[in-house]
Amino acid sequence: MFATGHGPFPSYLLRFNLRTHDNCSCGEKGDPIHYATKCPFTLSWHFQTPTVLLNLQWLKNILTNNFSRTRLRLLMRFICDENNLIVEDNN
Repeated sequence: MFATGHGPFPSYLLRFNLRTHDNCSCGEKGDPIHYATKCPFTLSWHFQTPTVLLNLQWLKNILTNNFSRTRLRLLMRFICDENNLIVEDNN
């Protein structure tokens, strides 16, 4: 879900008109990179922010490293379980 951007992310849900905006509760765009690097609600699972040019290499490194994959799984579990906390709903 993280690598493709599919899942409980506001940026994904907006494409299907399931949300009226793509903002996280912290006010920034709620895409997978935001939750993995900047969101104050997911601080425990943050990764180092990738540069724009190395975004694909950054993702590949995370997906091939066992420790990083475990942290990513925990992050995704938190996002799924606490979706009402991290997704601002103005409906």
